[in-house]
Amino acid sequence: MSQVKNISILFFLFSFALFSCSNEKKEEITRMVTEWQGKEIQFPTNSTFTIQGKDTVSVNMNAEHKILVYVDSAGCTSCRLQLNKWKEFIVKVDSVAKEPVQFLFYLTPKSVKETRYITRRDDFTYPMCIDLKNEINSKNNFPKEDTFHTFLLDAKNKVQIIGNPIHNNAVRELYLNAISK
Repeated sequence: MSQVKNISILFFLFSFALFSCSNEKKEEITRMVTEWQGKEIQFPTNSTFTIQGKDTVSVNMNAEHKILVYVDSAGCTSCRLQLNKWKEFIVKVDSVAKEPVQFLFYLTPKSVKETRYITRRDDFTYPMCIDLKNEINSKNNFPKEDTFHTFLLDAKNKVQIIGNPIHNNAVRELYLNAISK
C-alpha cells in the first residue's frame, strides 16, 4: 500500500509541476502534500448531516474510504461547491469502488438559507453537515487554499490524498485509482 501512496504523491507533484508557474509554488505544494499525507482528520463529535438542510441522516464514519469536502464561508458558496460536478464525480466513484465510499461535506456557510437554496436548486441529495461553529477546521487547522480542502481518507480517517478532484483532473485520477484498488 505504501508503494501506491508513493506513486500517488509523485504523480500528484508531477501534475502540479507541469502546470505551476514558479518554483515557490511547487515547493509549497510539495510541503503541503508531505505535511498532510497520513495525518489523521479529527471530526466533531456532534456532527449532524442533513439532506438539503431538512432531513437528518446517518453517515458511515467507518467506511473503508471517505472523501471529506470542507467549504468555509469565504467567497461564493455556489461557485466553490460546484454541486453538479460533485454529483457526476460521486456517480463515477460509485462505478469504480469495490465498497461504498462515504462523502462527507462540511460547510461553514455565511447563510444557511442560501445553502439550502443551492442544494435544492442543484438537486443535491447527498448528506451535508452545516458546521456553523467551524468545528472541523478548529480541530484540524486546514490549509488556507481551497485547493487543499478536500481529502481522501482511509477507514482510520488518515489522509491518503489531498486535493480537489473537481478542480484538477490529475487529482481526480489519483482518487479514482486509489478507490478502485
